[in-house]
Amino acid sequence: MTKSLPALAILLFATAAYASPTPMPKQPSTAPADPLAGLSMDQQMELCDRLETLKKQNKPLSPKMQQQFKACQAMTMDSMPETAPDATQDR
Repeated sequence: MTKSLPALAILLFATAAYASPTPMPKQPSTAPADPLAGLSMDQQMELCDRLETLKKQNKPLSPKMQQQFKACQAMTMDSMPETAPDATQDR
């Protein structure tokens, strides 16, 4: 009986350790990262100009370059000045 008690305890802990779920490795988030991150404003403008030139020349863009080009377009669309209110236009 004294030998069976430790054997049962070992068996219990061994099955509990075996049945515990293993931690899943972290998967990269599916949220797209900013393709222009880490660049200064001057570098971003230079990159956007270069990508626009390549696009006008009908040169193929890599998938990363396409993402950067879309980010450039979004950046220029966001920075477009809005029309002034009517009161300002009357002056």
